[in-house]
This record gives sequence, C-alpha cells and structure tokens, in this order.
Amino acid sequence: MGQTSPCALCEEQRLNRQDKESELRLSLETRVAEDVTVICCKGTIAYRAEAAALSGEFAELAPRTRRVVIDLCGVEMIDAAGLGALISVALTAQASLCSVTLAAPANLIRELLELTKLTSVFEVHPTLDAATVAFRQSQRQEQAPACKF
Repeated sequence: MGQTSPCALCEEQRLNRQDKESELRLSLETRVAEDVTVICCKGTIAYRAEAAALSGEFAELAPRTRRVVIDLCGVEMIDAAGLGALISVALTAQASLCSVTLAAPANLIRELLELTKLTSVFEVHPTLDAATVAFRQSQRQEQAPACKF
C-alpha cells in the first residue's frame, strides 16, 4: 500500500480548497434576450480565477455577438484585478466590434468605476432593463433610414 507524503497531501488539500473558494466567489450566468447577450455576475470580481473567468467568458462570447450587458447587480466587490478584467473586456470588445455596457452596479462599485475613469470606457446604466433598452434604442437609430433633402 503506497503512502502519500505529508507535503503532497497538504498540496492536494490546498489545491482542492483553492478550487472550491474560486468556485464560490464568482458565478457567471449568460443568457441571450433577443439581440442582447447578458452576463449576470454574482459574488466578487477579484484576483485569481474570478477576474480570469469574466475575461474568459467575454472572450468566448465576443466573436458571436454584437451587444453585451454585464449585469453587476450581484457583485459585492471588485479589486484591481477585477478592474483589469473589465479593461480586458473593453479591449476584446473593441477588437471584436462588440458593444458592452455595464448594468446595476452597487453604489460603491459605481464610485470605483467613476474614480478609475472606467465610466468613460463603458456606458453604465442603473438597471439591467435600462441597459437593454438603451441598446435597442441605439439599434433602431442605426437601422433608421437617413433623411434625404
């Protein structure tokens, strides 16, 4: 019968604990409502797997969609890595010709977005409904025929 060394056992337990922690800190649910893709975030967008999960989720979606709303209503905290993930989202969106807006950030998160000037990068709407309505209005304006005089 082989024995696992104490160091290997400790490392395995640490990795299992790390996997469980990252799973619990941020959940992402993606859905499509008509022509707008919504990424609902719940938890924290922070250093480690959480920030990478948001960037990765968006990178997978960007080539297949033109309008994305990131719903922040369930986000409790964003740290510097989370802000970096949002910048990564903005760069990926620009490269993919995809529009992204943020919806429903809590007051402290909205203040952080303003402080870091990310409100100049993203449109920020107070609710998910407001963000989707804004997208649909902009789509109607794009499709309206030009006035000819």
